[in-house]
Amino acid sequence: MGQASLRVRARGLGRDLLSWVALSVWLLSAGPGATPQNPNPPEVQAHEGQSQVVKPSFQLRVERNLVTVRVVVRDGKDRPVGSLRQEDFRLFDDGKAQDILGFTVETGQPNPAPEAVPSAPAGKTAEVPRAPAKAVAQRFVIVFFDDYHMEAEGIDRTRNAAWRYVTTAVRPQDRVAIFTATGKDQIDFTEDREKLHDALFKLAPRPHPPMGCPQIEEYQAYLIDRRRDTEAFDIAFSEAYHCDCEVLDNKTPSCAREVTDRVQGESAQIWSVADAQSQNALQGIEIAVRRLAAMPGQRSVVLVSPGFLTETQADKIDAITNRALQQEVVISAIDATGLAARSPHIFYNMARADLDSAKTRMENMGTVASGDVMANLSAGTGGVFFHNSNDFNDGFRQAAAVPEVFYVLTFSPPNIKLDGKFHSLKVTLNRREPLTVQARRGYFASATALAGQASSQDELEKAVFSQEEFHGLPAEVTAQVEKTGDSGSKLTVMIHVDVRQLQFRKEADRSVDKLIFHTTLFDRDGKYVAAKEASLDLHLKDATLEKFVQSGLNAKTSFQVAPGTYRVREVVRDTESSGTSALNCVVEVPGPPSQEGDGKPSPRIE
Repeated sequence: MGQASLRVRARGLGRDLLSWVALSVWLLSAGPGATPQNPNPPEVQAHEGQSQVVKPSFQLRVERNLVTVRVVVRDGKDRPVGSLRQEDFRLFDDGKAQDILGFTVETGQPNPAPEAVPSAPAGKTAEVPRAPAKAVAQRFVIVFFDDYHMEAEGIDRTRNAAWRYVTTAVRPQDRVAIFTATGKDQIDFTEDREKLHDALFKLAPRPHPPMGCPQIEEYQAYLIDRRRDTEAFDIAFSEAYHCDCEVLDNKTPSCAREVTDRVQGESAQIWSVADAQSQNALQGIEIAVRRLAAMPGQRSVVLVSPGFLTETQADKIDAITNRALQQEVVISAIDATGLAARSPHIFYNMARADLDSAKTRMENMGTVASGDVMANLSAGTGGVFFHNSNDFNDGFRQAAAVPEVFYVLTFSPPNIKLDGKFHSLKVTLNRREPLTVQARRGYFASATALAGQASSQDELEKAVFSQEEFHGLPAEVTAQVEKTGDSGSKLTVMIHVDVRQLQFRKEADRSVDKLIFHTTLFDRDGKYVAAKEASLDLHLKDATLEKFVQSGLNAKTSFQVAPGTYRVREVVRDTESSGTSALNCVVEVPGPPSQEGDGKPSPRIE
């Protein structure tokens, strides 16, 4: 039996460490002398190469200016509608009808999780059939608390509801993480309820300095500092002049000038802090989306916030929406304010009743503007915006659930200028039923915001980090576990390919093809552990091809692992047919007797 040995590099997600590992391919039918000498190519040649299965950056490529629109359609009873076709939709860019180039129907329901497959006793080798395990994570939810803007009461109500969601609705195959806008008291994906409880009840609002006279809120400060709004300035000036000049009987021009300078200075400072906090909150949301991109299966963010002003951050929201759409992350939002009555403001110049009512109107405008970030992110990614209700238990039930079905439309704006301008979007239906449509409201035409056509690397990453199996090639995957010491084991992944269904290209007297194997390990929480890649160049003579037709082709690769539950994700690609298979295999690696039954070993690569 001939044997070719290949060394490839494996790179861990989120780190730069490169380690050499070995992959051996056993050619079952190739006997001695089957590999010809140059100038003729060898019949089977293994190539070393760096793993392409890296942490998905999903950078948007502008190979063609594509805009992605995720659409959720609901009937009169708020139930998702999944029976629509492409011809049922109409899409408008700045009021102009667009041709829909791409149309897919996607479901948000995770795959069922069959029972786990036990491994062999210590010291023995067992072959493990392909099957997902109950303990392996399939769904990932990040609950993102905006502790920059939430008051103490809002945190109390929403975290109690979050804890109720964790204790009543989170299933064994779900993993939950707690992220915060300030970055404090965060916890990564876990099924440990005690850790989630501790993280939730450590949440605290960020202190805000009390307002004096004049009372300038963030939206008013924005209008004064950035928009030079005369009415907003007059309101603040009237209050400050009353407190600084009229009360002290100093109605002089110099006092008025000092008040003018103070109003402008305080407005600039208030808006600068507010804008910085909004940027930090958006950055935290983007980090959450990026974190989810490295997890397999169903992924969603639940944003809990009273809202915040993003008047200068619209392009950032659009970029987050694009990234979430590219990485198939759904963002939902819960308005932490609920139905709480707004505290009445104090207006310090009772003689100007007209400005008092104007201030009330301006505060209401600020409240609406603060909610736009939640409405836009949820509408743009197919999520839910829960607001105008104090039933936060129901809010988490709705927001943490992914829509049962949604539609993904793509179009290419003709002759678009990448000038950064905002383009409004509208999706309508060619149906008479009373259906509601939820979709993103628009996009910014910039090179960094528009999504390009998916590259082969994008498709590979999507296949690796998905849990869905598909069978474009006749391939099977199994696994073996063998103890190698007191604390480690060798996990061997074996791939069998039925050569009879491959497409070969004829070159002289050879049948030519190339197979590429991507083997990735995830732990029971869905976190990346390791990956290897190898390729086989096949230049088979007729006699050798006939032997492979009878026996098939087998490849295997091994990992040194610690005790734990692992999911093997095998993606096999054939360059001649462009066919791809993506397969799952779950295996339990036992620990020493003292650890067996623990259930919480930390996988690692030796």
